[in-house]
Amino acid sequence: MTSLTQLNDYSRLLMAISENDVPRLQQIIKIALDNGASVREVVNKLEDAIEGVYRPRGYGSSDIDIATLVYRLGGRQLLYALNHQIGVPSIRTLRARSTFTTITPTIGPIRPEQFDDNIRNIILNTRDATTSLRGVSFMIDEMALEEMAIHFGKHNKIGGLCWKHSHLVDPVLRTYDSAVRIAQKIHNQEVHLGKEVTVIGVACFGEDELYPVLAAPTCKTENAADMEGILTRAIERWSATGADTLVGPVWSFATDGDATRRAAGHRLFVKTPLSSYSPLYATLSDMPGLNTFTGDNEVTLDFDFKHIFKREFCICTLIRSPAGITLNNGRIINAMMLSRYLIWLPAHDEASVTKLLHPDDPQDVPRAIELMQAIVSLSKSQQASIDNSFSTDIDLRADLMSVKLLSDIIESILLPFIDISLSLTEQVQYLSRYAHLSFAIFRSHRRAFMPYQLYYDTHTMVKNIMFCIRKQQILDPGEKFFVGDSGDDRLELHFGRTRMIGGHNSGCSYSQVLDRLGAAKDIDGVFKRHPELDPGHRRLKLGTRHDTVDHINRVMWRGDIVSGRCDLPSAWQTGRDMALTILTASQIDPINFSFPTLFSDPAVDMLRPFGMNKYLGISDEDPEDVSVP
Repeated sequence: MTSLTQLNDYSRLLMAISENDVPRLQQIIKIALDNGASVREVVNKLEDAIEGVYRPRGYGSSDIDIATLVYRLGGRQLLYALNHQIGVPSIRTLRARSTFTTITPTIGPIRPEQFDDNIRNIILNTRDATTSLRGVSFMIDEMALEEMAIHFGKHNKIGGLCWKHSHLVDPVLRTYDSAVRIAQKIHNQEVHLGKEVTVIGVACFGEDELYPVLAAPTCKTENAADMEGILTRAIERWSATGADTLVGPVWSFATDGDATRRAAGHRLFVKTPLSSYSPLYATLSDMPGLNTFTGDNEVTLDFDFKHIFKREFCICTLIRSPAGITLNNGRIINAMMLSRYLIWLPAHDEASVTKLLHPDDPQDVPRAIELMQAIVSLSKSQQASIDNSFSTDIDLRADLMSVKLLSDIIESILLPFIDISLSLTEQVQYLSRYAHLSFAIFRSHRRAFMPYQLYYDTHTMVKNIMFCIRKQQILDPGEKFFVGDSGDDRLELHFGRTRMIGGHNSGCSYSQVLDRLGAAKDIDGVFKRHPELDPGHRRLKLGTRHDTVDHINRVMWRGDIVSGRCDLPSAWQTGRDMALTILTASQIDPINFSFPTLFSDPAVDMLRPFGMNKYLGISDEDPEDVSVP
């Protein structure tokens, strides 16, 4: 009889599960079993839950994470509906069990306490104290902002005013007259409504998370001196709060190539020659041509590699432009020229080539990578024609030889970021090859090869990677170094989540931006704990539409990227030898790649290709200097 009763209980259990959508089924059964309940008691609990008279208490960390995603992506109403329908934690439970990220607003000028509050609340109070020290990268960029004033009730102040001029007005709303005075100042253009919000984020090498430490409305009238003040204050407050000893030292400051930030970054982070007493000196001084000027505490400037591929004055933009790129004894490669040859590739036809050379969205990174890889594929497929010195079609061979040289340049700067089989040593070799190739060709063709700004940005990026690898070797040679941690990609990804939260609507107020930046940080935290839930960001993926490589990260990288196993001077030398082999076969004048002779002059290096301590491309307004040979 007992066996029949148990069988009946099990049947009731299966029927209850199969015929009903039981909210929090796993939690009900787990709690019942933990309390020593029988099968019959479990069934009774399920029936009570179906009737709505029983709800299990207690939530696991995964429940809280899912509820956080629901709340941050769908809002309070969706969380309320799912709480009642399937039993996810309520907003009250979330507030009791987790802390939402809150960013301190910038009301008035940018002050030290704004950095301090955000560094303490968002970083120091949330990181595990046992986490080992990491190198730290600061990064800066801007987001669109709806021009409107916002009342912050907590502070009883008006926000959304540009930080540069808001010292001219008292933001506190004491009386009706206070509001009138603020409105009059805005009307008279003495103070402005923010057009964009300047965001500074902090990220650690070896980690994915980004921590916003400043979000300040801007009227876009800042000059380089203003930007210098912001960058300097950010690094100063990092040290003042003790974050440099609790999290790690600042290694670099990354931006996207904005002219004002480039000029400010150059003044701050390319000003002092590396001291011979520095632990970096012995290694980096043994890499001829590498510029070794840094900022205070050996902080270096950095530029984002994805922007180098796709923004204005960058590689793909140049290739697609009518003026094109001049290579190999004056041969011009542009969209018209490439359209004749890319259709030779089996994977492309006239329509696909048109999309590559004239994309609807010039900021589309996958499309930019696709174009660059197509050029490399074209070069490899035509190697026999290039090697045929007896060819009677002189123009065709000249075109293909120029495409081959362009392919070598593209491959050198592209593969270190997308070929997940490369070791760190091989990545350095390719980056060194790029540095030496572009140095020689730039000396030969100057602006016809690439604008000063692009030259400066790419070589600063390569320099920063070399510095950061050496810093990682000193901090912990057993740690991996992922070159994708350079640049401001993590800030771009954070912006992507922020826009997603707002339904990709750029028209949001300053308070909404602050809330969404905080929400994006909370979402990133959930995705860090549950990477299988993260769909990624299509526009920022480095893989093309024709392969299986998704958004590339350190977990996917198969090559040996342990920092201590990379001999930087040896890899740098190998890259130079690779470049010499390519340049010797080209029509570039050998005087431009006589590297030992050129770099024997202490005033000549990769960032100062013509010597005279002259850096080119510090601003978009740099004239063509006739004093440069």
